[in-house]
Amino acid sequence: MLGLGFCYCLIPIARRLFKDRKKQAAFLKRHLDFFNSHPYMANYSLGAVANIEQQAILKNWDDIRPVEVFKKRVIGPLGSIGDTLFWQLLLPFFGALGVLMLIGFKTWGALFFLLFYNFFHLFIRFRGLVKSYKKGFDIIRDLSLRGTKKYFISLQYTFSGILGVGIIVLLSRINQIEYAVSGKAVFLISLLFSFLMVRRQKISIDFQIIIAIISSLLVGLMLTP
Repeated sequence: MLGLGFCYCLIPIARRLFKDRKKQAAFLKRHLDFFNSHPYMANYSLGAVANIEQQAILKNWDDIRPVEVFKKRVIGPLGSIGDTLFWQLLLPFFGALGVLMLIGFKTWGALFFLLFYNFFHLFIRFRGLVKSYKKGFDIIRDLSLRGTKKYFISLQYTFSGILGVGIIVLLSRINQIEYAVSGKAVFLISLLFSFLMVRRQKISIDFQIIIAIISSLLVGLMLTP
């Protein structure tokens, strides 16, 4: 999946570590094995592998199997962290926020999405490459699912709140909703209810969304003249 691209990115490292073309070919052949993770997080493995390969030469390792073991160990964490951070949090958040801004500010909404989302994922790619190259094996400590989960939950609460407020404010501004105050009150109550239910793990997120949709329809019907 990402194995061929991973190997291609190691070509400059092969040229730096080995002057002999046969040794370069053998090095690259070793890295043509299976490798897969989230594409934005693969640099965390790429930089670390470059560091480990360099250490293997400097310290005259007899066996290079630790490199293969390392690559296999980080596949799962990198994929899980990347999917949660980007596909479940950042991309939906900036996409929805971009749509809201597109309604209110025309083309600036699309520009906002392109600039901010690409800034975040390019920054994390660059940071992952540099940081993992410095740490080598020790980068595994930064890829703990338990250590990152608390940050993801905080981001989820924050993004949900921002989007909810943005929807109410935008609708109130554009359509001049007569019952905007009631809408804000309903939203705040729903936000508090969702926060408590998620924190106590009473009901799932999907069920909360269904409740919110049905409640909004009922409130809308009751408030319609």
